[in-house]
Formats: sequence, C-alpha cells, structure tokens
Amino acid sequence: PEETAEILRRELKNRGFEEKADGTLARKDGGLTVTVDPCNGEVSVKSETSDTVDIHVDRQGVGFDDVGAIQTQLEAKLRRQAKEDIETKANQEKAKLQAKATADLERHLDELQPELGKVVNKVTRDALKVKAARMGNVKEIAEDEETGAMTIKVEV
Repeated sequence: PEETAEILRRELKNRGFEEKADGTLARKDGGLTVTVDPCNGEVSVKSETSDTVDIHVDRQGVGFDDVGAIQTQLEAKLRRQAKEDIETKANQEKAKLQAKATADLERHLDELQPELGKVVNKVTRDALKVKAARMGNVKEIAEDEETGAMTIKVEV
C-alpha cells in the first residue's frame, strides 16, 4: 500500500497537484479545490464562492402626533422592519451563491471523474508492473491504451 500510495502521489503531482504538510495532495481550480489522500485514496472536492452585495432598504412611516415617545416608537418600528428586510434580502443572495457553488461543484465533478479514472488505471498498471518484477523476470508487457487491458509475461 505504501508503494502504491507513492505511485499515486507521483502521478497526481504530474497532473498539477501540490503536496500539503499533512501528506494530502491538492489542486485549486478557481473556487474549487480537489484534495486526495494517497494513503487511503479519499478524494474531496470543495467549492467556495463569494460575492459582495449592496443592500439598501428605505422604510417610511406616517404618524400623527409624532413627537416624543410616539416618534421614538415609530422610528424603532421602522428600524426593525428595515433590519428584517435586509436580512431577507441577504438570505436570498446567500441562497443564490449556494446554488452557484453547487452547480460549479457538480460541473467540476463531472469533469474530474474521467481524469481520476485515468489516474487510477495508470497507478494500478504501474503497481502491477512493480509486483510482476518482484515475482520474477518480466519477459513482456503488452498494453492496450484504448481498452486499458494489460498483459504481463513473467518468468518465475
């Protein structure tokens, strides 16, 4: 397993992944980060999206006898309503950003899956070649890139 993890580590580095202090390998693509743990093969994809929005709310109120305590109550009510409006609009914007991040993540996963399949196939082929060499004298290796089939003839 350790040797296979090392083969995986090399292949991922060849594909633009960078090793982190914890031994995982990561590649960033815009707001998306793909992380692979070569020891157990765990893959995680993280999507981050941010945006700055300006939210402006105007609240007006009409009151009669609007001085003193009644004026203060009216202003407090308007402030509370404006705050609620701001929170509602902020939640709507947050929902839009979450939907965008989810869509980006799904699209990226669709693109990532074939690449990871190729990585797994290459690592498996390389690991089998190493194992065959330990078993004896490798006489012939035939690989079909199209189908992924591989034949190794070993003299034991």
